[in-house]
Amino acid sequence: MRKIFIVLLMSLFFISPVYADNHVVNVNYDGEVTTASGEAPSLPLKAKVTFYDGSEKEYNIDWNTFDESLYKTRNASQFTVTGSIADLQVTTSCIVNVEAAKITHIDDLANKTVTIGEALSLPATASVTWSNGDQSNEIIRWDNYDNNALKYVHTFSLNGHIYDQTITQTIHVKYASVTSVSVPAVVYTTTGVEAQLPQYATVSYSNKTSKKVKIIWNNQIFNEAGKYTVYGKLYQSTRKVSIRVEVKKNEDTTTETPKQEEPVKKTKTKKKTKKVQKEEKSSFSYVIALVVFTAILFGFITLISFIKRKIRIKENR
Repeated sequence: MRKIFIVLLMSLFFISPVYADNHVVNVNYDGEVTTASGEAPSLPLKAKVTFYDGSEKEYNIDWNTFDESLYKTRNASQFTVTGSIADLQVTTSCIVNVEAAKITHIDDLANKTVTIGEALSLPATASVTWSNGDQSNEIIRWDNYDNNALKYVHTFSLNGHIYDQTITQTIHVKYASVTSVSVPAVVYTTTGVEAQLPQYATVSYSNKTSKKVKIIWNNQIFNEAGKYTVYGKLYQSTRKVSIRVEVKKNEDTTTETPKQEEPVKKTKTKKKTKKVQKEEKSSFSYVIALVVFTAILFGFITLISFIKRKIRIKENR
């Protein structure tokens, strides 16, 4: 019995300090951290351990591995990481708060060119890079603009917004370019006579409009028959215009003989006219003479009849 008592005393002397060392009262470390989306959280590396006897000591914390997708979410999120202090067989845990991802870059928009009178078509989305490494096309909310800004040649900027970020679009307004010029395919003239070229061309523009524009021609008079190309340009423009001119020989100006024959023809015509007039006068005179003769004859017959009647009356008396 005496021996057993001595063994118990020795056990308390040697074992009790060890028990006291291993009796953990408190483990102190940062149990909650915050990180930006896309950044690995900085978990505490050490913990301060308080024991039963009031002593304190720092120990390394061994954290379990976790999937990196947990801290690469686009939206704000939260997850828990567990670990341990191997020397003491104590488990640990830490709450990780992940902030929402932020826009780190927006691809620049290419400058836009429109023509006067053309409707402005702005891009609906832009390519965005996020702090968590994601890339996406996000909708742009454009500021309002005055339509008068599209009615004259100049350059202006228009702001758009993607969440809390601003993006700028540069817009150049210019004159509409000529897409086609319409003139007659060919005109005709004769040698020595200036060609009657069209004064206006129908011009079509890149903004799907058209109008009449005056043409400045390099006009020419051709002295020889043939086919020629005449060039010109649109008024107040460098746009060239061309037209084909077909020149025929002018028969009225080839020889002088026809000019000499014309008076002869006119003289014959005058003689014929005089002859006809004389014939008409003769016919008219003949008609008048016939009427006068008829009237005289009628008067003579009437006179004879009157005399015969007088004679009969006397004889009857």
